[in-house]
Amino acid sequence: MLLLAASCEIPFQLEQNGQPRIYVQGIAHNGEVFVTQQVANPVSGKQMEDVSMDVRTTLDGDRFSLEIQADGIGTASGSTTVPPVPDLVNVSARTFPIDTLVVTQVTFKLAHEPGEGEYYGICIQRDQQLVYEDGTVKDTTTYATPGYILTLIQSGSFDLEDFMQVNFDGTFMGGPTYQPLTMVTKKQFEGNEYTFYLGSFDAQLLDTIRGRMPEGDTGAAGGGITSGEVGNQKEDKEKIEPVETHTEYTFTFYRLSEEFFLFAKAMFQSNFDFLSNMGLIPANFTWSNVKGGLGLVGAVSSVTMGPYCYDPESEKRPSEEN
Repeated sequence: MLLLAASCEIPFQLEQNGQPRIYVQGIAHNGEVFVTQQVANPVSGKQMEDVSMDVRTTLDGDRFSLEIQADGIGTASGSTTVPPVPDLVNVSARTFPIDTLVVTQVTFKLAHEPGEGEYYGICIQRDQQLVYEDGTVKDTTTYATPGYILTLIQSGSFDLEDFMQVNFDGTFMGGPTYQPLTMVTKKQFEGNEYTFYLGSFDAQLLDTIRGRMPEGDTGAAGGGITSGEVGNQKEDKEKIEPVETHTEYTFTFYRLSEEFFLFAKAMFQSNFDFLSNMGLIPANFTWSNVKGGLGLVGAVSSVTMGPYCYDPESEKRPSEEN
């Protein structure tokens, strides 16, 4: 077992005149444990810095437990059940034109049909090699959102909760680096198959919404995330179009513990709190399973597939066994 502990600035509002508490994210991921801890001070009242903390973790089979003792604050603790690695048996894809778009349909097939208490997530990394007229070659890495709607006519069924998404780098949730984890629930499955589209209508619509999000710290449930940075990839200001593009996709498919899912959902709702004020999504609530503190003790298991290159000229591609 590998334990990585770190501390960082995490703005987290507490009630006025309250007492400092421990904010922690403890995440077990594929046999490793990652812990980030910080003192969360109230808006006013007692302030504490440079606090000595004793971090203890236990990863025993499918059970992950964490306890932190901090001088002058007390003890924060929590536990979770580590989910099994997603039982993917096949990945297949086909690329085809529809209206003005060229989309790729990707299907993940599991060995079983997910139940109501199972939670999944996907991160889609897009690596591109851009070749310009003067011979310059530029490599870029961005991230794609899985889509479900292909045309404007179908957009009446658009549901923002199909795109619950938070930044997650495999070790910490809610950091400033854009690396989106899109949560997947039983709703997105048909039997034991999860199907999504690359370059679909709704994914482009979501990117537009996120690009217009107001800036600013979103507070407690967001764990210090800046709204405008979530799902808002910085675009190259250069308008020169490449003469050749080679694109590859790498998929990381996660199975999430219930605690990880609930914390991520609360963080998502906080990031989009301006939409909840408009009545477009439910109001956000802070969620935590840390006793005596704040934050998350959760777990994920993941499998990575790819890179895959999808040819836009081909209507069908053979299945690619995982």
